Amino acid sequence: MPTQHSRLWKEFMGGARFHVSVAAYTKVPSTWRDTDFVPDFNRFYMIREGEGLIRIEDREIRPEPGQLVLMPAGVRQSYSTISEDTFGKYWCHFTATIGEMSLFDLLEVPPTIRIDRGDEWQAWTNRFETLIREMHNPTLAAGFRVTATIMEMVAAYIETAGRDVRVSRSTAVVDKINTVVRYMESRLDQQLTVEEMAKVAHYHPNYFIQVFKQFTGLSPIQYVNSLRIERAKRWLAATDMTVSEIAEQLGMSLYYFSRLFKEQTGFSPTAYRQLDNR
Repeated sequence: MPTQHSRLWKEFMGGARFHVSVAAYTKVPSTWRDTDFVPDFNRFYMIREGEGLIRIEDREIRPEPGQLVLMPAGVRQSYSTISEDTFGKYWCHFTATIGEMSLFDLLEVPPTIRIDRGDEWQAWTNRFETLIREMHNPTLAAGFRVTATIMEMVAAYIETAGRDVRVSRSTAVVDKINTVVRYMESRLDQQLTVEEMAKVAHYHPNYFIQVFKQFTGLSPIQYVNSLRIERAKRWLAATDMTVSEIAEQLGMSLYYFSRLFKEQTGFSPTAYRQLDNR
């Protein structure tokens, strides 16, 4: 998993949106087969028994019981049985997007992982059982549980895959965004403009706004202000600087700083400092 630019990656991944369309457990029939299709959704398989064949692009996989399979959207796939001992598997179809990008366009993950520990295997079984149950639950709360469960599943898969997870084709864009963020952090006392920041990234201002928001969930100006508030919180907690001094160091009037701080934290700067000192 990428560790460079960890704050930016964390914010980026935190903006992912998930939707599950179907989840079930199936003992597949001998006719289970489809070839050279390109789905617009991702698939999770949890193989409990049997054997079969899966092809992702030109890679042939024969998953075994005890393995999880992740088949990403937007790539050529095939699957079929290879004997009468067919797969018994938990499975689900889901989308995972960040802005207009598929999560797995950004991250390359291994198509299979093995779960060796019994408690981890049981945890995965529980996740699928929860997903199946809540998909059929008509209550409003069920929608939250479905989303929470698929997010936990993706996180657990990525965590287990560990070093086998790679940044995909968007590395250059992330590097540019990170360069802009470092530029912001070194100039929080200045009145930065979108045109100035776009120039750092070598993007047209309109395109820069679009890309930056896709990666962070915030406009460039909103992000600058969030950095200012984070720095102010550190100063309030760790220094004796007055609120006026902090506002001045961040290039803002006392009134605007106090208003922005309360909008983002729910506390006035003074109240936040008192809260931190309790």
